[in-house]
Amino acid sequence: MIAVLRSELHRTLTVPSSWITMGAAVVMGMAFALFSVEFWSLFAALGVFGIAVVTTTQHYQHRTAMLLFLGEPRRWRAFAAQCLATILVGLVVAAVSGLTTILSGDFGQFAGTMAAVPVLAVFGVASATVLRRPVPLFLGFGTWFVFGEGLAFRFEQPLPFTSFMSAAGGNPKGLLVFTGWTVVTLAIALWYIRRDLTD
Repeated sequence: MIAVLRSELHRTLTVPSSWITMGAAVVMGMAFALFSVEFWSLFAALGVFGIAVVTTTQHYQHRTAMLLFLGEPRRWRAFAAQCLATILVGLVVAAVSGLTTILSGDFGQFAGTMAAVPVLAVFGVASATVLRRPVPLFLGFGTWFVFGEGLAFRFEQPLPFTSFMSAAGGNPKGLLVFTGWTVVTLAIALWYIRRDLTD
């Protein structure tokens, strides 16, 4: 599994689209943190989720998943390596983008966001493993965030992104609820990963 993890980290750090996503997340997070630490958490989350989705779906789009699973036939171990690689990269991106949050002295928001980032990374990898296409996934979750959680439920119900933002604010209950959503998505992904690669 260590070899797969090294391979995933190498691939993530050598794909130009990953660097674009990471760079955008860092710059936007640092910029918006000057206005609101909640905005920093939101853009850090978008960056981590974007990295998770882009790096995972590229395996299926570019047909490298077949090579990955030939190298590690136990697909759940390859999936675990993808999650670990995304967690490590996500933590670094969130920490760097949060420098302005630390300088402003809002350690609670920074700590809450950093605690929720690993769970978000797994949520992103699991979601991308199920759908395998980045554009429909981004459009679907973006629409759900704005119209579902925002307009319909006014960010008051324990739904995935609302609970993430609650966790980012330092609320342990929000982290627990978001972890629950991630566990459900993870279970679906571990079942879906057995699908044929031509799907």
